[in-house]
Amino acid sequence: MDVKKSGVVSNVFNSSEASKSLNLLFVCTGNTCRSVMAQGLLQKIWSQLPRKNVELQVSSAGIGAIEGMKASEEALNVLAEEGIDLRMHSSRKITGDLVEKADIILVMTRGHKDLLLNLYPQAKEKIWLLNEFAGVNGKDIPDPIGMGLEFYRRVAAEIKKAVEKIVEKLNDLNNVEKKTGT
Repeated sequence: MDVKKSGVVSNVFNSSEASKSLNLLFVCTGNTCRSVMAQGLLQKIWSQLPRKNVELQVSSAGIGAIEGMKASEEALNVLAEEGIDLRMHSSRKITGDLVEKADIILVMTRGHKDLLLNLYPQAKEKIWLLNEFAGVNGKDIPDPIGMGLEFYRRVAAEIKKAVEKIVEKLNDLNNVEKKTGT
């Protein structure tokens, strides 16, 4: 997937506003495992980039989330192994307002994508399967809920691989736009 050709972020980078911002939303089922890990990993990797001319806002939500739940212990443990602390995370359900405010919505499964496209057809240009947007593969990210810590680690590694590719693409676009002044 070519991020630039898709037009997903071109408006942000071509904006003449002094403060450019990109709002990225990760979505899974309960907003306690996969989307939380993706959010934490992307925030950390993006924060470590030496130069950025766009502010990246990263958040997460769940299609069937119960409001106010903490992230699973296993997700928190895996994130802690990466030096990420999201103990204060509080789950939230996807809403039309979140969909409207997001520039990019990255979901974990085709089922999530299909449901969001059904509920929010006007957002079809910004709803992507995580691995599809990353250009890694078109596979779903498996749900680790109820599985052991090792399974969470494998899922987190798959998410991290996709997130690293996304950061690379956004940063490349960020640097190209910065050099060309568009």
